[in-house]
Amino acid sequence: GQKLLTNFHGMDLTRDKMCSMVKKWQTMIEAHVDVKTTDGYLLRLFCVGFTKKRNNQIRKTSYAQHQQVRQIRKKMMEIMTREVQTNDLKEVVN
Repeated sequence: GQKLLTNFHGMDLTRDKMCSMVKKWQTMIEAHVDVKTTDGYLLRLFCVGFTKKRNNQIRKTSYAQHQQVRQIRKKMMEIMTREVQTNDLKEVVN
């Protein structure tokens, strides 16, 4: 036959990719959220972000303050929720 029924289990980053993204002298910001798609699937999404040096920055470190981390995490969660709630599972995965 031409048709196949599968069950989507998940996507993940490999360990070497995750380790290559993490560097010293910057802040790593992680967020996760549980969201329902338009076709009724419940997804748990994880997001990782990092602070970045500015172009003319002299200082060695580019750490974020705790309140900045909380604001960035909140914005990450809002974006993930908004994007997933308006799409079905096929659109989210693609």
